Amino acid sequence: FVEGRLENCQVLVGIAINNEPVAGAIGIPFPNGGLVDDDGEVVGPTVLHGIAEVGTGILEGSTPLKRGPFPLEKHCDGISYPRPHICTGDSTAPVMTAATQALKQRY
Repeated sequence: FVEGRLENCQVLVGIAINNEPVAGAIGIPFPNGGLVDDDGEVVGPTVLHGIAEVGTGILEGSTPLKRGPFPLEKHCDGISYPRPHICTGDSTAPVMTAATQALKQRY
């Protein structure tokens, strides 16, 4: 955000019950990299949500993302759409190492 890369700003919320993940939401306040589109029209946020064993969706009225289709499992071919980029900074926390390894194995 500070560097002006608004398209990369996200808010992630996860919900767990008894240490088991059950739901989550991702808010992308600037899905097109700013507050207006190429035509000068105001662009609203994108909100994606998911519930374990139910599915995922996009909140009604959200701005559709122009980057990559979802779900990634079906559209992550590495050619038309690149594989996820994993960036964890310089953290040495065991949870970050485990998450990075899980992503590398999956994709």
